[in-house]
Amino acid sequence: MTGAGLSTVAAGAGRGRRHAPMLSGMSSLTPNSSSPRGPLDPTTLLTAVPALIGFLPERSIIVIAFGAGRALSATMRHDLFLDGAGAPRPELSGLLADLGTITDSYGVEEVAVIVADDRHRIDGPEYRRVVELADRHFSAIGGVAAGFALAEFRAGAPWTTIWCPDDQTWAVDMSGGRSGLLGDPHTSPTAVATAVRAGRRILARRSEIRAMLDPLPGECSRERPDRDCPGCAAEGVPRSGAATAASPADLLECAIGSVVRATEPLDCRSLPVLDRAVSDVRVRDALLGLAVTDLRDRAETRWRELTRRLTGRGRAAAATLLAHLHYVAGEGAYAGTALDVALEADPGYELARMLDECLRSGLRPAKVAQLADVGYDAAARVGVRLPPITRQAAG
Repeated sequence: MTGAGLSTVAAGAGRGRRHAPMLSGMSSLTPNSSSPRGPLDPTTLLTAVPALIGFLPERSIIVIAFGAGRALSATMRHDLFLDGAGAPRPELSGLLADLGTITDSYGVEEVAVIVADDRHRIDGPEYRRVVELADRHFSAIGGVAAGFALAEFRAGAPWTTIWCPDDQTWAVDMSGGRSGLLGDPHTSPTAVATAVRAGRRILARRSEIRAMLDPLPGECSRERPDRDCPGCAAEGVPRSGAATAASPADLLECAIGSVVRATEPLDCRSLPVLDRAVSDVRVRDALLGLAVTDLRDRAETRWRELTRRLTGRGRAAAATLLAHLHYVAGEGAYAGTALDVALEADPGYELARMLDECLRSGLRPAKVAQLADVGYDAAARVGVRLPPITRQAAG
């Protein structure tokens, strides 16, 4: 474990919430080039949502939070819990209470709520009741400034205003009308900027994020050697004696070298050593530091591949390193999915559990980025120098 460093970070997560909300669509918590600034017209705001959370939300409630200067400070998505009659279920009230606490702690100045659901008419009373409930739970910041409903995030889909008590808001420009047609989420300025900055397209649904981490079929590993694989035969994957004998410094340098070569696919000869590297807590802690270096994008590629090719604790460790990268970047949907994978592979994996708690409790990416300091300290203890810090957390 990372000891006091991680414990200090996790201490700010806020324990014991009744319905810990997953910030599965957390955007940058500070302004950046891909986040739109207000005052925005509703069509622009709604069209940008899929790019902000990484996929096309379905049957969801989305909270858009605005901070100083009308900058979009967070985007939070959760499943929309309705009963058969369209009334909010009790767990939705608990969720909104927690989201209200999170936005208050962020210093948010205004929120808009979007209901994306195809079970009722978008101008029906069911969705207005949802926003009325949200308004009560966001009372600490003045309630919900504007609420919108649409059946789906598709180019040309109609949207309508279902809540705007003052007929105007500070961050959303309502002068153009209370209804309209959605633009193309895939070609919005936010989507284009995100694609250029992060190389990421909008996925059709959240399950596609999970599919990107599914085990590769037919893969061999230390636990699944393939007798016909030359790499396994040459290196003796079942024994992996060289990996076991390597020092933490050797393992760390091997892992960093693999990240540098992340554009090259891994062969089976590399897997035992990398499995041992990410499973060694001292090495794993040091690798957290790569999240704030120029190797960040290559590390994402390598951790994703290791997540798909390793099993057990190695898969959990690789997925946790991947989750940390996404969390620091403010990519909550990707971070949450990677943590789900890590905890399925090893339910007791401590770092994944603590990061999961931080994410569900709304801890800012900048706080989690403090783990990079832990990484640099861990690397120094084993005698390895990490690349210099060149990146900042999302906020």
